[in-house]
Amino acid sequence: MLALPAPGDTDQDSQVLCGICLRSRRLEPAGHAFHAVHEKPLLKGRRSPTVQKEKEESEDDTPSDAWRNKKKKDGTGRSALKLSALLTGEDLYKLLEVSETSSVEQIKKQYRKLALQHHPDKQGGDAGEEKASGLSEKDQHFIKIQEAYEVLSDQSKRRQYDSTLDFDDSVPDEVDEQLGFYETFAPVFRKNARWSTRFPVPELGDEKTEMTKVHKFYDFWLSFDSWRDFSMHDEYNLEDAEFREERRWMERQNQRVRKKYVEAERRRIMRLAETAEKWDPRIRAEREERENKKREEKERRARAKQEEIEEKQRKEEEKRRRLEEEQAAEAEKERLQREQRKQDKQAAKTLRQRFKKSVQAQCKFEALEMEELQDFCLPLDAERLQELCESLEAKQPGDDSEAFVRQELSEAKRRRAEEHERQERQRQEARKREQKASESKESVPWKTEELGLLAKGLQKFPGGMGGRWALITKFLNDSGYERTEKEVVEKTKELSEGQSLRSMGSKIAQEGPSFQDATRYMSRLQLRNLKR
Repeated sequence: MLALPAPGDTDQDSQVLCGICLRSRRLEPAGHAFHAVHEKPLLKGRRSPTVQKEKEESEDDTPSDAWRNKKKKDGTGRSALKLSALLTGEDLYKLLEVSETSSVEQIKKQYRKLALQHHPDKQGGDAGEEKASGLSEKDQHFIKIQEAYEVLSDQSKRRQYDSTLDFDDSVPDEVDEQLGFYETFAPVFRKNARWSTRFPVPELGDEKTEMTKVHKFYDFWLSFDSWRDFSMHDEYNLEDAEFREERRWMERQNQRVRKKYVEAERRRIMRLAETAEKWDPRIRAEREERENKKREEKERRARAKQEEIEEKQRKEEEKRRRLEEEQAAEAEKERLQREQRKQDKQAAKTLRQRFKKSVQAQCKFEALEMEELQDFCLPLDAERLQELCESLEAKQPGDDSEAFVRQELSEAKRRRAEEHERQERQRQEARKREQKASESKESVPWKTEELGLLAKGLQKFPGGMGGRWALITKFLNDSGYERTEKEVVEKTKELSEGQSLRSMGSKIAQEGPSFQDATRYMSRLQLRNLKR
């Protein structure tokens, strides 16, 4: 701070004054800064130089030798459950006088009973001989009862304690012939049922048990959920950890060890269930029955298929045989007909000659009349000729025979004339019907699609082709339009505008190569003619 002299005071010097401001800052052991300044240097001295930075809490760390040396000195590693020195070697269930399968309520009830019996206040005047610990034997027994109750009344501690008890993990590989299947495996399942987290645990049953219950039993054990605790195999005591990072590393190391035992326990239970299912006579009987049904069904399908094949072959053979018989019968019939026709033809020829000889012998006919007689006899069959021969031979020579023959000739001429007249009338009626149909069709106007098809037909069948108009008419009729040849020719003439019909196809091919172009071309021609 600068101090200036007063006005008018020239003898006084200038002075400079400065002040110091003192401040304090408080540091708290929290946050990344505190860890980096105060904790990290200490950790570096405990870790090996190859330690990497921690990424995830679940990642495995490379521990220091100091961490590794913190195992249990006795080598048991049983750090999960701690029992007092008084309970060493004691059976807690025997202390409380209960079974291993007793419920919490039963244990609680029994503890109250024993507490009343063994409470020091309930004892007599003599408390018994004092031990080195300063407690009498009865007092120690009461304390044991209390500590046993504390362990067994807590589900987690009880499970840890039960897991430390001796247990027979053996699994039978086959059936004991003296005991049988049920006596061999049922005790093993009942023994292992204590580890189940689900209740009630199904029983193995016997040969009378329903198969639905049997399958549910094996489904239960194949998906068995065990609560068996393996913390007694832990390598590290978590209470020996000095800080959180070391404690978490110990937990991960212990979990690794436990995981091996849990997996082994799972495989053991699976092997027990699979072995029992393999030797179970009920499952075997069901499997055999199922296989028998499958085999029977397979054989039935094979038989049905074979029968179907045989039936098909039989039908084909029968059809072939019937066809061969029909063909043979038809061939035989045709052969007989040919022979019959041949015989009839030969008989008719013989009868014609006989009739001709009879006429020549009894009648006087000229050559022209004999030709007419020959024409008269040709269409007649053998039966008719036989009648004529017998009738003529029965006549006397002379006028009667000649008159009979002439009458037959005149009757034949009359029948031929009537037949010719009838055929002519039919032809005339057909022509009239066709003409009437064509006249009715001429009244139907041509559609644009028909004109396009006509143009396409003229292009497809050019002039000079044999039967051109019949082909074009058939082309239209096949396309769904009924037109006569006369209509096609007249319509083409109408649209030709004085051109020759032969040149129509080439002109359409030049101006309208496609169906749409041909349709437009014919439509323009029709419109032009309508305007005129």
